[in-house]
Amino acid sequence: MQAYVVSYSKYIIAIALAVYTLTAYFALPVRRGKNPFFLLLVQRLCWIVFMVNATLTLWKLGGEDSRILLSGALCVVVFLAFMLLYQALYEKAHVMLFNNICMMLSIGLVIISRINFAKAQKQFLIALAGLVFILVFPILRKKLDYLKNIWLLYALAGLGMIGVVLLSGRSVNGANILFTLRGFTFQPSELVKILFLLFLAGAFSGGVSGFKVFVTFIAAMAHVGILVLSSDLGTAMIFYVVYFMMLYIATGRFRFLTWGFVMGAIGAVACYFLFAHLRLRVEMWLDPWTYINDGGYQITQALFAISFGGWFGAGLFQGIPSNIPFVESDFIFAAIAEEMGLVTAICLVLLCLNIFIDILVLSEQYSNPFFRMFTFGTGVMYIFQTFVTVAGETKFIPLTGVTLPLVSYGGSSVLSTLILFGIVGSIFILHGEREEVFRRQMDLEAAQAARMEELRRREALQKKQEKDRERGILGRRKPRQKTGPGGFTMDDPRFQPGASIFGDDGQNHF
Repeated sequence: MQAYVVSYSKYIIAIALAVYTLTAYFALPVRRGKNPFFLLLVQRLCWIVFMVNATLTLWKLGGEDSRILLSGALCVVVFLAFMLLYQALYEKAHVMLFNNICMMLSIGLVIISRINFAKAQKQFLIALAGLVFILVFPILRKKLDYLKNIWLLYALAGLGMIGVVLLSGRSVNGANILFTLRGFTFQPSELVKILFLLFLAGAFSGGVSGFKVFVTFIAAMAHVGILVLSSDLGTAMIFYVVYFMMLYIATGRFRFLTWGFVMGAIGAVACYFLFAHLRLRVEMWLDPWTYINDGGYQITQALFAISFGGWFGAGLFQGIPSNIPFVESDFIFAAIAEEMGLVTAICLVLLCLNIFIDILVLSEQYSNPFFRMFTFGTGVMYIFQTFVTVAGETKFIPLTGVTLPLVSYGGSSVLSTLILFGIVGSIFILHGEREEVFRRQMDLEAAQAARMEELRRREALQKKQEKDRERGILGRRKPRQKTGPGGFTMDDPRFQPGASIFGDDGQNHF
């Protein structure tokens, strides 16, 4: 039985993920306000197959611990209930986006359960809180317009939060990123991402002036500077890129992107000489094999894990992801590639890209500047963080220490990402409802205009008929009689057959 599970479970996982990914891309052209039933059904069936197979595999190969079965069943019930309830509560909901989010969460929970079951349970509770927020927040969707009015307050609150962490935060791997309050540890920079997007979207929604560009630039660089001083360089880079991308979208001026690239390059060189740990990361990136037993150990083990998995992976519990330090948070992609295979890893990346494209499509169709900017910023932040994580684990860029959104272990990261997507989903629902009201109003006005036109046509016809009656055109007319020579009419008795042309007096009247 165990040999059967090891041999076939990884293929079922890969096939289920591959089919799910295909349906996600098939659904892209029809997502604007539509949730195709067949594609939804296929996606959910693939997700159920993935979860049931993975849960049974973890249970069988993990010592047949009943807690694994219970946790997997609870995950299936909760996520499926969320999908169905969200669709039932909100008619205009963008269901397929949240199907993808549930799939990403499920992949993360499976691989974290394999590495550390206790951490997977914590991750599930955080994900549950985020899903509850997504379900409840649309109730307040009609108040979303008010969020843009206090955009400067968001900047001040965000700077205050990361400033406190800089001064009194707890250091992890040389970076002051954690803050502990009454035994509860969280990463404020993850929550500041929400405030940062609200700040930029609110500032740019009312038009972009020179003053706003100056204020937003100073505030954004203050965020980046504090994060750099905290040695949280990965998050600082995400904030920097998001700012210039949103500034470009708000103004349409390419020179802002050019200036952003130049300033970023200068800043990267400066940070290289200012921070010793950054120089070490660059050296490990350029040649990790020379330092394989020291600073290069983490990245080399990740590369070994990715290459060891092959196309379909070694199978759950058949790899050694624990050899990679901080694997469940910083190197989760390498663990997925090792035990679930490159097919699953590629599908994971494609799903991340699919979510990004979907969000871009949503932002493009919004006429409300605040909604458009916030949705676009969420998409950019999500995909760039994904790129930074995957690229760092595959040695494409130096390591940054950020998590893979929705997949890596990290309560603050998962919760903040779900909150962002919850706001995006609420915006979509509100936009759909307003669009429906507008469409009904347009149909009503069109119907009223058609009735008015019909009344005008009838009135014009009635006036014409009245004029015709006055002229006697519609009355019965006496026919005009034809006359012959001498002025006689054609019905004169003398013109009748057999009549004489001579009168009673015998004279020829012709």
